[in-house]
Amino acid sequence: MENREAESDGKLEACIQYFRQRSVFDKLFREMRDKYRSLGRFGGILRLSGLSEEECRQLGGFLQKDYVGKQSVSISAAAMEKALVNSRFSGLEWEKILQGYFREEIVGKKELKQQECTQRNQFFEKIIAAHSSNPGALWLKEVFRTKGEGYRLLMEQYRKQPEKLEDMLSLLLNAIPQLPFLSAGGENTAYELLAVFAAKTTGNPHFFDAGTIGEQLLAAFLRECFFKPFRNPDLSTGDISETFTEEKETGFLEEEKISSYREGETTGFFKAEERAKLFYAAGLLRDELSNNILVYGINGMRKDGKLHEGLGGFVKQREPFLMPLMTIKGLEKVFPQKENRVYIVENPSVFAKLIEAWPDAALLCGNGQIRLAALVLMDLFDKEICFYYAGDYDPEGLQIAQKLKERYGDRLRLWKYHGEFYRKYQSEMEISEKSLKQLDHIVLPELQEISQLMRQQKKAVYQENMLEEYLK
Repeated sequence: MENREAESDGKLEACIQYFRQRSVFDKLFREMRDKYRSLGRFGGILRLSGLSEEECRQLGGFLQKDYVGKQSVSISAAAMEKALVNSRFSGLEWEKILQGYFREEIVGKKELKQQECTQRNQFFEKIIAAHSSNPGALWLKEVFRTKGEGYRLLMEQYRKQPEKLEDMLSLLLNAIPQLPFLSAGGENTAYELLAVFAAKTTGNPHFFDAGTIGEQLLAAFLRECFFKPFRNPDLSTGDISETFTEEKETGFLEEEKISSYREGETTGFFKAEERAKLFYAAGLLRDELSNNILVYGINGMRKDGKLHEGLGGFVKQREPFLMPLMTIKGLEKVFPQKENRVYIVENPSVFAKLIEAWPDAALLCGNGQIRLAALVLMDLFDKEICFYYAGDYDPEGLQIAQKLKERYGDRLRLWKYHGEFYRKYQSEMEISEKSLKQLDHIVLPELQEISQLMRQQKKAVYQENMLEEYLK
């Protein structure tokens, strides 16, 4: 048997040397290899072009056919099989000849894809198995089952640098069980600065910085987590195709609010602020001082049931102040100083004039945007409190108004949004075509008249010019 194997190996080597000595077969074999990879087997039609007379003679010598004078030829797999059987290399197989010629295993695309898929699954299953009973591992299994949010990012990172991805996922999965809202069991969540949390759990305070892979994957986990709470996960098999509970809960982040956090559905500062709100729900604060809201006439109660003396002092002195998220997170509820309504404006100058005119009112000012501090503060008002919101008439301003209306529904009234005011107070500031495209996302009926006028006139209206209307 050994002699027969040695004889076969010798014939194969002689065959390879025969073809290596004739340049035309390098062209032919490359075509054969590509065809094999495409079909997953030896077959089809092989086409060669740009042949020299010598290459035609070499090809004809093996295939026993006259190709002299032809610059391009087509050769069937059947003709190749017949020529091999009629040659001194009879008994060999083209697959083995190709593998010997190129010194590599020739694998079809389908088989190669299956191998890559198996290798990829083993990569992630190994990571999941190393973090048994970890809610983050359960989330990873669901990402692969549904190809949900985070899947494309994971695949991209796996293709680019799998070793770095393995280290990054290990750090992420180590951090997830230590999230404040999970470690607190859902009760009395203690808030923690994001950079401090990152340093404590990963050793890198910038691991969850905005735009990093760590931040994007943590956000994807939190969105899924608030939809489908992780309870008693069974990760013993490590099979990423398994499913988990479809149970949904509502709480600080209600489902209708969560929908706006889905990747790509929010734009500009709203996308950043909605993600900040998501992290806040998990007990993480990006920055509890610079994230603030300008307030006037707002009282509050601390979580120990006592009135907040600082807020009360500003109300008594009839002074506005900048309330940081650090203060807001320590409050149980807030309420206006007198009437059951709160006025919210976009610009500080309008805010200041309204304070002078209405000293007994309650007012908030977003200073050009609605930040996390504003959303968290507004959530602390009782349900019977009505919000009156007024902002600039430009695409960005209409988006803010629509988002707030979607969030607070009938509790929020759009204040002084009328086509007649757009015509009356139109500025000379022209809106760019890029900015006007944002009007495509304005669907709220109350904003359609202004939106259509804005498309036609391409001009903005600023709150400062409408001050007399507010004061009426």
